[in-house]
Amino acid sequence: MSTGPCYHSRMNAICRVACLLGLTALMSPLPAPAQQSGATLYAVEIIVFRDSSVGANEDWTAAPQGRGFGNESTRGGTPQVLRVLPPSDYKLATIEATLRSSGAWRPIAHAAWVQTAANWGTHLGIALADLGINSPGLSGTIYLERATYLHLGVNLNLSGGAATYAINEMRSVKYNERQYFDHPAFGVIAVVSPASPAAGAATR
Repeated sequence: MSTGPCYHSRMNAICRVACLLGLTALMSPLPAPAQQSGATLYAVEIIVFRDSSVGANEDWTAAPQGRGFGNESTRGGTPQVLRVLPPSDYKLATIEATLRSSGAWRPIAHAAWVQTAANWGTHLGIALADLGINSPGLSGTIYLERATYLHLGVNLNLSGGAATYAINEMRSVKYNERQYFDHPAFGVIAVVSPASPAAGAATR
């Protein structure tokens, strides 16, 4: 593993967010145990934020290989967004405020919604535009897949000037645990919770 200036700056950027938000435990690679098997609806919430001052001498533009994405599957299970939730239902509002007040990180998108999950390995996600996210330079897809474990994935690109940064990762998650998907230039904080049929049936 490289230990040059870019590597150390990258780790410093990651640690700054983890320490700021108390998310160090969320970077553990331990798999999440299976959750309630009867649940079919999920509430997902994400905050996307960017570094306020990306180092000019560091190249973080290389597109990463997908981490944690399983093999392709022919099984069905297309995910469906049943309802986009209003800000009054956000669980991560305090974290967004903390990021905004830090000066080091700038939130650029915040959304929450109720959805069904795709089958594991289908790689059928939901585009940011379908979640009401329209932030300049930000594009990509959010994945929620279900097998023995529940998996959350992000495949996002952030363009700014001549540079484009990418996060491409999927991991197993537990209900109500905040997850941090990291990149030195930008990041994602997310949480998945079980949702009741009533939450999904509400009018968008």
